[in-house]
Formats: sequence, structure tokens, C-alpha cells
Amino acid sequence: MSVSLDSLSSTYMNQYSAQAQKATDSNASSGVTSSLSGLSSSSSVEDLTKATKSFESMLLEKTIKQVKESIESVNKNDDKDSATSQNTDYYMDSTLQSLSEEIVDKYAGNLTTSLVDQMKRNYGITDDSEQSTK
Repeated sequence: MSVSLDSLSSTYMNQYSAQAQKATDSNASSGVTSSLSGLSSSSSVEDLTKATKSFESMLLEKTIKQVKESIESVNKNDDKDSATSQNTDYYMDSTLQSLSEEIVDKYAGNLTTSLVDQMKRNYGITDDSEQSTK
């Protein structure tokens, strides 16, 4: 009786990749949650902007991942090695997260501004420049 190392390796890699994916998704969500839950009426505009950009990055990342999955479902390739495919997915997720953060930092404007303005109204926060003119 022989044990196939390929199937054991594949099973191990499947479990490893699934756990890594859950950890990545959980870390992204918990980072946004902790950023938002730490806000109060004493938060600065910079804190609001940071939390908003964190939220936007997560939202954009999830959107890009969904588009990627949709494209891959159309172009399904059954010949790919499962372990290699899952490792690629893991590293692609990290890349998409970084890309999303960079896109938000460089190009986000209207949504960031709108969300920050809304949070300032909700928490009763005024800009330092507004306080100095009063």
C-alpha cells in the first residue's frame, strides 16, 4: 500500500491556502472595523480621513477581487495545479490589497471627502481652520 505524496501535498496546500485567505479577509475587515470603532467626537479630521481611506481600500479591493473571480470563472482552466493556483491566489490577494490602498491614496477624492464631511457632521467635529476663524 502506497500513499500518494501528491494528494497529501495538495490537501495540505488547500487547507493552508484556505486558512491564509480567511486570515487575509479577516485582517482587512478587522483593520477597518478597528479604525471606525475608534472614532469619536474628539477624533481629528486626519483620523476620519485615515478611517475613510481604509474603508475605501477594503471596498475597492473586494470589488477588484469580485471582477477577477468573474473573469476567471469564464476562463476556467482545469489543467492548473491546485496548490500552485492557491498560492498564486494568496499572493494575488496581497497584491490587490496593496494596489487598492495605492489607488485610494492617489485617486480617491470625492468619496473620501463626502464620507469625511458626513462623519464630521455626525460627530460634531470642526476643522482646526474653522475653529481658528471663530
